[in-house]
Amino acid sequence: MRFTLERLVVKAGLLFLLGSFAALSQTHEKLSLPDAITLALQNNQDVLKAEKEIDAAEGRVLQAGRIPNPEFGVAWNESPSAFSLGAAEERDISLSQALEFPTKRGGRIDVATLDKELALHALERTKTILTERVKHAYHSLLFSEGIINGIEEQLNLLKDFQQLLTARYQSGQSNYLDVVRARIEITRLNNDLSDAKRERRVRQRQLNILMAKSPEDALGLVDSLSYSPIVFRDDSLLDFLARRSATIKIAELVASRQEKSLSLAKTTYLPDFEIGLASQRRGDARNLWGLEFKMSLPLWFWQEPKGLVQEASALADMASVNQSALARRVRSSILNAIELVRVAESQVRTFDASLVMDAQDILSTAISQYQRNQIDVLNLIDVYRTYRATSVEYLRALHNYNVAVAELEAAAELPSED
Repeated sequence: MRFTLERLVVKAGLLFLLGSFAALSQTHEKLSLPDAITLALQNNQDVLKAEKEIDAAEGRVLQAGRIPNPEFGVAWNESPSAFSLGAAEERDISLSQALEFPTKRGGRIDVATLDKELALHALERTKTILTERVKHAYHSLLFSEGIINGIEEQLNLLKDFQQLLTARYQSGQSNYLDVVRARIEITRLNNDLSDAKRERRVRQRQLNILMAKSPEDALGLVDSLSYSPIVFRDDSLLDFLARRSATIKIAELVASRQEKSLSLAKTTYLPDFEIGLASQRRGDARNLWGLEFKMSLPLWFWQEPKGLVQEASALADMASVNQSALARRVRSSILNAIELVRVAESQVRTFDASLVMDAQDILSTAISQYQRNQIDVLNLIDVYRTYRATSVEYLRALHNYNVAVAELEAAAELPSED
């Protein structure tokens, strides 16, 4: 009896730790973290919209290079009252072409090209943020499944433990209160299991939505929560993440775009042109040819041109201010994420170094004391709860560490204020 009791209780604790890291095997679709990221990047609506924005930006580049259509005209003058065109005394045929000042078309193309580059970097930022969200959701679902596996293992072993207590009670080695306490503990664990399953369903739906899958689809995760230390110097990692930040690149491009827009606005002070060719026939006379040249006169430059330049100049200054502020915010976000990783890593190492082993020692000591009738079942169950709580918190520490690492990878991607 003594050997069986000790084996059951120790096995309960060990199986919680082992079961916490195992994925559920009853689902049909197996999904690794790289697979989940790939599905999200292929199907998520944010990525798809960002890709279409690139197509739209390419269309705007084509529009920016537009050339005004030539105008063709035919006029009949001095025709009889019956409007017989063939009897008209005069027929004019004209062809004209409007021409912008040469720098205007190039300026529009420059602005539109920067818009396309902005769309490309926006897509990269969207992918980075989405990848972090998928990792967060995947690790959270792993955490929920680990909790469920641990509780289910504990329930099975606690039921065996209840049978042993019943046998001891029937042989006079225990009292009925111990049996009732075990039954209450089983009921409490069943309540915890219900809550854990509900939480798993919520997190599974969140992951499915990110991958553009049906919320009802069941997922079998093949990865596990683990601790893989990352070695880096805070300053070098800060510079590395800041350099590759799509958010900072977007802010820089917005500033460049506004400078180009300012240059384009200044071209409104410049005139536009129009050239034309005309052919005139009067009566039976031969055709007469004419050449026309027109030029706009920007006399009222203090109105629209001045306003456009003033607006573009203000927007350029705002973009420059935003670029500097955003760079500071990105670096601050990276530093915060680094600190979070360090704290989470410290928690995992604390569990690895002492807490898990200490909890196991306390549980073994309590088992021995119970076997020698030095403590009752209630105290043993309290120790068992402490061991279970330690195991859960260790699993939570692993979850927090993996989430913190994922957040660090996307820490430089803040929404730009463009």
